[in-house]
Amino acid sequence: MDSTESHKTKKMEVLPLLFSFKGRIGRIQFTKWWLPLTSITLSLYYLNDQLAGMVAILLLWPLFALTTKRYHDFNSFGWLGIFQLLPIIGLLIVIVGYCFTVGDFKDNKYGESLYK
Repeated sequence: MDSTESHKTKKMEVLPLLFSFKGRIGRIQFTKWWLPLTSITLSLYYLNDQLAGMVAILLLWPLFALTTKRYHDFNSFGWLGIFQLLPIIGLLIVIVGYCFTVGDFKDNKYGESLYK
């Protein structure tokens, strides 16, 4: 199996990615999903506060699922994802800490390494 095949098998399908709290995801896949979902909610606040609130509630599960899997990549428990609810500071923690930082290079209790 060449490196492109190996890379394809490590990507998670969309439904488990957005709705399951199991497994690990890398920074690129996390950023590719987390940033647009968060941006949608934040940009809606300029148009309509009530609509933005409803969308934010609908997106809580997928955002927590993504963040949990990203914490798993660092061999941390997913409950730390609750920090993303903190205004500004939580956003900075997620962006700086998990969009730009490489995870654990070893297999851990949450799954195989994504960096083999």
